[in-house]
Amino acid sequence: MTEPDSQPTTTELIERFQRALGARAQEQAEQLGEMLSVRDPGNEDVVAFLIARALSRRDVPRALSLGRNAIRARPESARLHFQLGTALEAAGDRVGARDAFRQARERDPDLMVAALWQADQELALGRLDDAIRSQLQALAVAERKGQLQHITKMMPAVRLRVERAMGGVQNARRAAIETALAPMRASVGNDALSRIDRALATVYGQPAPKPSHPLQLPTFLWLPDLTDQPWFEREQFPFLQKIEQATDRIREELLAVLADESDLSPYVDMPESAPAATVWRSLNRSPKWSSYHLYRHGERIEAHCRRCPQTVALLESLPIMRVPGHSPEIMFSVLKPRTHIPPHTGVINGRLTVHLPLIVPENCGALRVGGESRKWRVGECLIFDDSFFHEAWNGSDETRVVLIFDIWDPSLAEAERIGLAAAIAAIGEFDRRYGGENGTREG
Repeated sequence: MTEPDSQPTTTELIERFQRALGARAQEQAEQLGEMLSVRDPGNEDVVAFLIARALSRRDVPRALSLGRNAIRARPESARLHFQLGTALEAAGDRVGARDAFRQARERDPDLMVAALWQADQELALGRLDDAIRSQLQALAVAERKGQLQHITKMMPAVRLRVERAMGGVQNARRAAIETALAPMRASVGNDALSRIDRALATVYGQPAPKPSHPLQLPTFLWLPDLTDQPWFEREQFPFLQKIEQATDRIREELLAVLADESDLSPYVDMPESAPAATVWRSLNRSPKWSSYHLYRHGERIEAHCRRCPQTVALLESLPIMRVPGHSPEIMFSVLKPRTHIPPHTGVINGRLTVHLPLIVPENCGALRVGGESRKWRVGECLIFDDSFFHEAWNGSDETRVVLIFDIWDPSLAEAERIGLAAAIAAIGEFDRRYGGENGTREG
């Protein structure tokens, strides 16, 4: 007669392992973990613990063995590739560690620690551009998940690398901006750009001036010492009369576009994981608020411009805002009946948004900026600073359409406009080069 098998099941071993970890019984947990590593070499929690214990004793061969066995068992696991990377880093194999962290990120792009650890390998290998790219992408993930708000609560090793990434990215971005501003500094001197420099302090991670008006909160950059007024008057911009007088011709081209709405795009189109997605939940990727762009991020959309030649010619004859890679931003904004655009703010002051109303139903609604509401009237431009909280609504049973474009705040000197454009373009190019997340226009 044989004795019953007294060996614990794998499930029982896992439960004992977890209890030992909870009780901080490290040696017992390690013994149980070693038993589990034979039965289940791809268990992520067990492998992470055992590799950490091995590295604490500087037993690098054991850490490598655990990591490689784990990958053979579960090659799809991002965490296990990361753990193998930590063992390879300890072994001094920078190339192998970099590749392991890269494998982890391919399996889980949101694994921030893999990007941070990969960046350190790239720094050690002298691949500065690759390191900046990895650092910037790690910080983008951390910001999207709200982790940067709790940096003091991070594990020391993670916090150290996050701070190193922040410093590395800020220094590299500053160098790119200063390269772009150098010709202007040589031409007009530093004093002419002092307002731009003070605004850019926030980009460099330094203390920067902040708006005093409670309803002004640009999401990217705030230029100090501009008049904090939400609304501007048409009389301040005589050149707008030219486009107001052409309202009927512009509306004719618009109506031809609206005859087939298939070319309209949702005004708000962002991933559900984007930080602002909660604000735009009701309108994200919705036809309730759509647009027809003539210029997008400074690029002329030729097919659309060919359909609206008079509109485009008029706009291009005006002193509209121009920033390479960012503006002009020119579109027809189409707001369907019974639709409300929630309160939000734009990315920067110093830029003024112009609405030329083209189709305004009776009892349509209004545009509220900085707490003051104004109604659209066909052919009369509304000019406002969208860095103030603003919202709009169409309470009628018909569609409302306005033409939207941007102009400079008249308080900005020409040198400041050129300098600000150069700085913003440099930031955009930096983010595109290294895979950062550019701020997008809403509003």
